Amino acid sequence: MPDYVEHNEEIKVSNWRKFVRKNLLLHLIPNTVLNTVIPYFAFKAQNSVHLFSGEQNLARFLLPMSLLLPFMITLDILKKIKELQHSGAINFKVDDKISGYPFILKKAGLNGLYSIAIVFALMLTLHFSFPPDHDFGITPSAACAGLLAGLYSITFFYLAIRRFKIDAA
Repeated sequence: MPDYVEHNEEIKVSNWRKFVRKNLLLHLIPNTVLNTVIPYFAFKAQNSVHLFSGEQNLARFLLPMSLLLPFMITLDILKKIKELQHSGAINFKVDDKISGYPFILKKAGLNGLYSIAIVFALMLTLHFSFPPDHDFGITPSAACAGLLAGLYSITFFYLAIRRFKIDAA
């Protein structure tokens, strides 16, 4: 009987590792590619890319992405963890307080608000640091948007898991 319990725990740890690997790649690759390609082609239709001014400015892509990506990644990961918990595929205790939708929405909302506040503050700092009408360039701007999306994918994926483990303990 103890061998069965030990084998069952190994399967649950293996399920957890598969979950982390699969979902990290599912978030990282599409977010990075799409958030590089879409701004690149949008910026290609104009001569220069400014931070806040112009028809297609960098803030128009970065600020919504900074709110929505952390929110959606956190929401998705915590919902998947909740499903794994209830199916018994991972060995975290099921607690309604930390696996209910109010908890999930609160964590996702806070992640989105914190990230947009930080990015907006950094963008304002850049705006006042550079001379007026500074051009950031099409390719570097699109690459920065893609790298930021990749950073969000990794950061908020692991942050959601870490927050869940801390609250589950």
